[in-house]
Amino acid sequence: MKKNNFPVFPLGIVALPGSIQSLQIFEPRYMQMVKNCLSENHGFVIVFDSNSKSTSDFSFSKKGSFVEIIDFNNLPNGLLGITVKSINKVVINNTFQQEDGLHIADTKPDIDPEVDDQAVLAEYPEITSILSQLLKHPRISDLPMNIDFGSADSVAYHLAGLIPLSSIEKQKLLEAFDATQRMRILADYIQRISTA
Repeated sequence: MKKNNFPVFPLGIVALPGSIQSLQIFEPRYMQMVKNCLSENHGFVIVFDSNSKSTSDFSFSKKGSFVEIIDFNNLPNGLLGITVKSINKVVINNTFQQEDGLHIADTKPDIDPEVDDQAVLAEYPEITSILSQLLKHPRISDLPMNIDFGSADSVAYHLAGLIPLSSIEKQKLLEAFDATQRMRILADYIQRISTA
């Protein structure tokens, strides 16, 4: 596989950069994908597939997240459990499907335009405040999160991973033009949740 060609795992979830996901693997093509990733020391791409129950090809998003496997184990139910960490968002091109059904895609990092992080964070102080409060919760304080409170993206992505947002809403955050737009979208979601 070329360096920027990675397996694609369409799921009904969005892996926001910096987030940790626990997955249960049962399909043979994905079991083999995990084995290959571990033996060849590379990650794979999680993409949001709103039709994850359907068999239609290429129904998934063109922006996803490159993830690395940080832990794996055999679960009591006989499935393979893996824990992955999302490293960065990527753009997906030239997808093709192997004989075993696994999708492979040409991917490249999707880098946002730079913003003045301090100005953006100052414009939305409630987002940093909510994240700081959530981190004190006993079920969250033990999670292996590495949050950069000087980065608007790090704050936005980590908070979005902890509050009740739908996968479609998380995908909108992932696809946002830059950190300023991402914080604005997140602030609107929080406003809606708090007044519901």
